[in-house]
Amino acid sequence: MPARRKRVKKTAPRPSKRSKTTRKTVRLRRPAAKTKRAAVLAQSGLGIASTSDVVTSLSDEQARDLALCCRDAAQEKKAENVLMLDLRGRAGFADYFILATGRSVIQARSVADAVAEAGEGTWGAPLRTEGYNDGTWILVDYGAVIVHVFTPQAREFYNLERLWGKPSPPAKRKQG
Repeated sequence: MPARRKRVKKTAPRPSKRSKTTRKTVRLRRPAAKTKRAAVLAQSGLGIASTSDVVTSLSDEQARDLALCCRDAAQEKKAENVLMLDLRGRAGFADYFILATGRSVIQARSVADAVAEAGEGTWGAPLRTEGYNDGTWILVDYGAVIVHVFTPQAREFYNLERLWGKPSPPAKRKQG
């Protein structure tokens, strides 16, 4: 009877532990941003990037139109519990708050992107955005209009409706 040959699996040779090669990360140097557009696009990893100018001062009517536009953009992205709070006369830093809830971090980012795109066409880019990378509470600041996009847990925790909503009328005292 002939001797049986052992089957040998053909695989790529494994490098020994001593001959392990290290890969060096090579970073290419890019020329400095010469244009405003290039500078803005370079920051796209930090949040919402825009190539248009930021919002300047707005009249009362323009601020209301921007707030309505932001509210509608959030509703089009299927944000839940979209609420517009009028802060005129109660706060000096903004005229309107828009509160919206996304069901997840991804949807919250999508809502914030839609709000920034909606306002960019007519009024310009937001002054700043905060919390985009974390995604639980994203703030899109237009100056007169501030849009807050939350996840459900963050909205319940911070409860801005209670802080900035209309105050309840004082309770009447019983005389007797």
